[in-house]
Amino acid sequence: MCTAIQIDYDKGSVLGRTMDLEYAIDYQVSYYPRGYKLFKDLMGHPYENKYRLMGLSFGSKNPLKDGVNEHGLIGITNEYSLFNLYSKDLDLEKFNVSSMDFMNYALGNFRTVEELLADLDNINISLKNSLGLRVLSPGFHYYFVDSTKRGVVLEPKDGKLQAFENPYKVMTNSPGFLSQEKKLRAYMNLDNLASFNGAKKLPGGYDPSSRFIRAFYLTRTHVPARTNKEALAYSYNILGAMALPKGLIKNRRNDEYTDTKYIAVYDSKEKLLTLKTDLNPQVFQVSLDELIDQEDKLIIPVSREFSAVSLRDLGE
Repeated sequence: MCTAIQIDYDKGSVLGRTMDLEYAIDYQVSYYPRGYKLFKDLMGHPYENKYRLMGLSFGSKNPLKDGVNEHGLIGITNEYSLFNLYSKDLDLEKFNVSSMDFMNYALGNFRTVEELLADLDNINISLKNSLGLRVLSPGFHYYFVDSTKRGVVLEPKDGKLQAFENPYKVMTNSPGFLSQEKKLRAYMNLDNLASFNGAKKLPGGYDPSSRFIRAFYLTRTHVPARTNKEALAYSYNILGAMALPKGLIKNRRNDEYTDTKYIAVYDSKEKLLTLKTDLNPQVFQVSLDELIDQEDKLIIPVSREFSAVSLRDLGE
């Protein structure tokens, strides 16, 4: 139940997302220097990243749910629940990796979307390792944006990753990209958005297709961002409108709610991570430039308690 949007500005792009989950989870900012052993591939070989990267991870685990590397390549994972997504076998001629570790591999190994796409046929996401054991490989699809403002969606199908250029600058969940595009075009005339009354006609639901349409319209009709600060601010405004309030969707299996745990927005030019939690309205930020001398893995905890800045303190 996550929504991602891309907003371009003069010198770069920001890519933001809501993290919507049906259960409580601990998360933090994780930073990895070059040469860090991020994971083992499915052949059992340790993988060491070529580039510095950071992003949001769950618990004490290394896999990033979203992140940015030192060259400004940004990536986001979203839940993607379809059948026959990944290969059931290893391919000895390719790099074999789980869907859980693919984000770290992409950010740790490629500088641009072009580099990633050029190597896509050499990557095999599998459900099993070299011992024949099933591995944790959740249903994900991915959105990548680089410093050239190019954005692509990668979707698994029949054991392979398919790439779609993303002129809509939006990603939600299943169904697939082409189905979302078809529904969007059936809902409004993309060549004449002025004829569409968004204040009355926009879908208000939180299903993936409704969110895809709503996020597209809000980003496409928004005034253009001139600077990265404007792009960041506009992203938080739009993603705030997409966020799931706690209590709207109650889970039948447990005493939990599906809601937005955090909103994160990354900047490709500044290699910047910004973050707002569900209970704290303040926006936190850290850039890879600030961590350039950090030689070891770094975990940065994030406060989720409500806090505010005193206007009186600002006036003194």
